[in-house]
Amino acid sequence: MTDAAVPSRANRRLTARKACLLSVRYRTTGAWHPATALDLSLGGCRLRVGEDLEPGTPIEVSLETNPPGGGAKASADVGGAVSWCHVDGLSRSAGIHFGPAPTDLERLLSAIP
Repeated sequence: MTDAAVPSRANRRLTARKACLLSVRYRTTGAWHPATALDLSLGGCRLRVGEDLEPGTPIEVSLETNPPGGGAKASADVGGAVSWCHVDGLSRSAGIHFGPAPTDLERLLSAIP
């Protein structure tokens, strides 16, 4: 066993992400596409998508909670850019970096248990 130092890696996230499973939709150009948000924060999210998204591509994400028991829904439309995209099992995952977070996104995040 060696005592070699493990190189530190800078934490690029400025806000903690909250695990979730939200049905969302997104568009890069033209039509909307369905996706699933796997985690979410004021600064970005990770989506399960059905296509390869090119890093740097501008994207719009429309999120909506669907609380059990018919509670009040919360929704937000957020613009951003694709940070990364890779194959994840049978689908693809994409990291999305948001621009300035709208107030609606703060409300939506607080509605996620």
